[in-house]
Amino acid sequence: MALDLSETALQLDSMADGLKNSVNDSNIRSESASTLLEDFNAKDFEARINLSSKVFNWSAPSFPLRPAESITTLDNPVDYLAIGVDGSHIDINRHIPVRCFLINTGVARLRYGESPNAYLASTPHLFSGLTDTAIFDKSNSIRSIPIQGSILGAVRTVEEIKTLATALEEIDPVESQLPVIGLVDGTLVMLDLLRTGIPDYVIRNILDDGFLTALNKIKQMARNRKVVIASYISLPGSTEVMDGIRLLGCPYPKSDCLQHCGNRSSGERPCDSYALGLLDRDVFGKRLSGGQRTEIFGSSSELVKSYYEDNEVRFFYVNTGDEIARVEMPKWVAEDESSVSLVHSLVADQCRLGSGYPACLMEAHEQAVISTSDRSYFLNLLEEVLEGQNMRFYTSRKDHSKRIRWL
Repeated sequence: MALDLSETALQLDSMADGLKNSVNDSNIRSESASTLLEDFNAKDFEARINLSSKVFNWSAPSFPLRPAESITTLDNPVDYLAIGVDGSHIDINRHIPVRCFLINTGVARLRYGESPNAYLASTPHLFSGLTDTAIFDKSNSIRSIPIQGSILGAVRTVEEIKTLATALEEIDPVESQLPVIGLVDGTLVMLDLLRTGIPDYVIRNILDDGFLTALNKIKQMARNRKVVIASYISLPGSTEVMDGIRLLGCPYPKSDCLQHCGNRSSGERPCDSYALGLLDRDVFGKRLSGGQRTEIFGSSSELVKSYYEDNEVRFFYVNTGDEIARVEMPKWVAEDESSVSLVHSLVADQCRLGSGYPACLMEAHEQAVISTSDRSYFLNLLEEVLEGQNMRFYTSRKDHSKRIRWL
């Protein structure tokens, strides 16, 4: 047995004891953070951001006028259409002779009301060859970067949002009169592009030529019919609002972290008494009742501010009854009050129908998922196809060794 489970169990017990001891401190910090939200002053906050923007170590989001507000959902429409899109992929495998990857997108279109129906589908897309498996600099064709790892994650996100745009476009004329919500799983912020070393031409290729183009296409559709889109993040790990709370709780007129707290350890800084170890959901979990949401905040991501323009990401937190989830939407959705209300009510209804998670996303995931057996079959099929073309299929010796037990 490679893993010593007895030793692991002892370490898990020790970890649990530490977590238990920290619960009380976390509750105290959460209450203090809530008080700061209740006492929020927009002018003071803006002035503090302007004064401290270059020396504050965290990145605070834009705050609404009443960040402590809890908003109750309105009754959702009886007749509506929910479209969920999700994706999965098979990454580049360097242990085989062919450079290729596969993205599988799943779609679930669920109609509710007098004429309920459902459409479920998945679409596999195989990428192979040099041009399909790398991103090239349009201004210098010598420069390129392979599509794998985090870059592949970003490309998959583009495929998902393109699939959503197509699904919205293909709604028949009768259903186009209904309120429609399009949902994707995960954040609208392309976090995979924030990794160090990713060149600007890659970011522009993925965003300008893919992700944002699809969002703008959906925006055009929304001008003629009641279409809203959003992303749903289950059990979010974001601390964006907590970063803003750190700024609110800083006792210094100018929040110069290096000057005032550069020599202080974590836990000793004044702002730690409000935010240390807390996630956004920890604070809002104590403020929101079932079905309620927060006001709308604006993403602090520099990527979003630099590239997204009218698709800048806005978000709120919502108590689905089972968890505190984060819902993100483009700015053009967030700036329309009726659209935000529709997102709120339909997300809440979808979570009710899906036992705590949006039903359309749950079904889309089932269509998109690539199982372990599917992955094995893909490799076997690839081997069969190559050998059928009289091409030798082989694997690295490292990969071969993993398939054989020596002892």
